[in-house]
Amino acid sequence: TAATPSQTLQVRKEIASHGGKIVQCTHKSISTETEMNFTVYVPPAAMTGKCHALYYLSGLTCTDENFTQKAGAFKAASEQG
Repeated sequence: TAATPSQTLQVRKEIASHGGKIVQCTHKSISTETEMNFTVYVPPAAMTGKCHALYYLSGLTCTDENFTQKAGAFKAASEQG
């Protein structure tokens, strides 16, 4: 049987940022059968309840770190929850 994404999810790194944390993850894609990377920012509000989600999809030449490095959005995300 094929592995499900939850069975292959690995946390590569956790970084504290503006009271929350940046979590860099890897999983094996079922459709491409390759390793895929993504990054999640978890604001402080998520520790105690629900919060909004924003998805940023990079282009073909980008990595999961582009938004982390270039957008500088984590302070605003922490403030807005």
